[in-house]
Amino acid sequence: MISANKSGQLIAETCHLKGIRKVVFSPGSRSAPLVIAFSQIADIECIVVPDERSAGYYALGIAQQLQETVAVVCTSGTATLNLLPACCEAYYQEVPLLFLTADRPEGAVMEGENQSIYQVGLFGNFAFDMELEADKEPAAEIVRKVEKAIFKVHENNFPSRLNIHFKEPLYEIAESASTKLPKNIFKPEAVGNSTKLRIASQQLMAEELAKSSCKLIIVGLHRPDKNFTDQIKTLAMRKDVVVLAESVSNCSSVGAILDYDSCLAAFENTEDVRFFPDIVITLGNQIISKRIRQFLRTFQPAYHWDIASSGEIRGRNYFHLSPTPSPIMREEEALECLLEMREKENTDFKTSWHNLSAKVEQQKSDYLQEAPYSDFTVLQKLVSSFPQGSHIQYGNSTPVRYSNFFPHDISLTVNANRGTSGIDGCVSTAAGAAHVTKEMTICVVGDVSFLYDSNALWNNHLSPNFRIIIINNSGGNIFRLMDGPAEMPDFEKFFETKHTLTAKHLATMFDIPYYFCDQPEHLDEALADFYLPKKGRPAILEIKTNNVISAAVFKQYFKTIRPQL
Repeated sequence: MISANKSGQLIAETCHLKGIRKVVFSPGSRSAPLVIAFSQIADIECIVVPDERSAGYYALGIAQQLQETVAVVCTSGTATLNLLPACCEAYYQEVPLLFLTADRPEGAVMEGENQSIYQVGLFGNFAFDMELEADKEPAAEIVRKVEKAIFKVHENNFPSRLNIHFKEPLYEIAESASTKLPKNIFKPEAVGNSTKLRIASQQLMAEELAKSSCKLIIVGLHRPDKNFTDQIKTLAMRKDVVVLAESVSNCSSVGAILDYDSCLAAFENTEDVRFFPDIVITLGNQIISKRIRQFLRTFQPAYHWDIASSGEIRGRNYFHLSPTPSPIMREEEALECLLEMREKENTDFKTSWHNLSAKVEQQKSDYLQEAPYSDFTVLQKLVSSFPQGSHIQYGNSTPVRYSNFFPHDISLTVNANRGTSGIDGCVSTAAGAAHVTKEMTICVVGDVSFLYDSNALWNNHLSPNFRIIIINNSGGNIFRLMDGPAEMPDFEKFFETKHTLTAKHLATMFDIPYYFCDQPEHLDEALADFYLPKKGRPAILEIKTNNVISAAVFKQYFKTIRPQL
């Protein structure tokens, strides 16, 4: 049996031909031709997630792990809008997603059709966005558009979206396929100047590197890549190079300075030129640290190169420097430029940074030994507890920031939704990631992020290797850490969103084993059992902390290390 809708057949079969093997659906009527067609292809896994927003992030988690295109299908109307946050995150995180949104026939909005909105161009800022009139366009044109959309995803790891207008009937079934799939319809345009542009970029970078004695490499969010980390490790050994790497860079073993925020705080408001780079190269995706932005905006290096992992033009001006070049080169090409440059030995740039880092690490260790139970001490305990080989998914706001204070074991893979840094799909993304990995996947998330994305639990595909750790400080504690919000009138009401909720009843409702801890002496015991198998189910550990104490411990830490240059 197969869908009698010829357009639905063509779309599904073309996706299959182009290598798509996983499709995430949210139930709906207008998308029925796609659901029926995909479900009849044996080697495509069809995953149903009821909430469209959660479904989009779940698919993002799968694609993030596999680095292959995952399709997301939904019905018309506001269902389409609910996919936009995940599409936006995929765009900025460079994750390959194909969105197939069903739509009413053209003109349905003006005819007052139910569940119809203006869907045309909705994803245009964050995806390659096309319309497809399923019941009007010839087979060859339908296939061409699907192939083009998938090619655009493969080209840069950015999302594509096809908005597909279907007429009724939607649910007709046929005994066999009624149309033959045309082959090789889409012909990508050749890009003639890319090689010349790459060579020109490399030559320019080599010229600027030759003028620079102090080279600073900053690695933001980056997927695990052995060749990349090997290159970074070699560079980190040089006397004229300092590598700063965040927890989500997956570069914990390369000789980089990991907690560079603490180093920056230690010499805040000083003008010690030993720490100033001549050139900055940013790699990977978004950078978490606000201090590094402020530091380099104040003491501006001569050059800044921002290299996209896709090898295309990005050129983010993180540090408000003078106009930077628009590099067209792959990461490995940029690093080869560095490796080929002669090492400059008459500099104490690296020595200064690494001596400061060693001093700060000792001060941090001393401070945390005496610090009261708080978010800071809980994160320290959690990072040391993660089973070897685990995949960690940090939630945004405080968890991912605290993660930068502590070195992660070399066997761990660390991820976070740092494309746009929103809290709206952290748990759903982690659930999707867990679905396609054999290793344990641990989502460390704040209470507000968890509650906001609690529909991630409304999912029949939660993996038994999935663990959720909630740090519950009764609100958005990050606003207590920031300068400004805590001084505002009605702070707890309008900024912190203070509450007394826990995840206990949600865990019960979804039949998920639940652990709770509110004392430091109980945390080790809870963690020891938490990571063990749970008879085919995931598990939730909720750790209760005090919001006022946690904020005070965090702020006092930076006061402690500031004078220690």
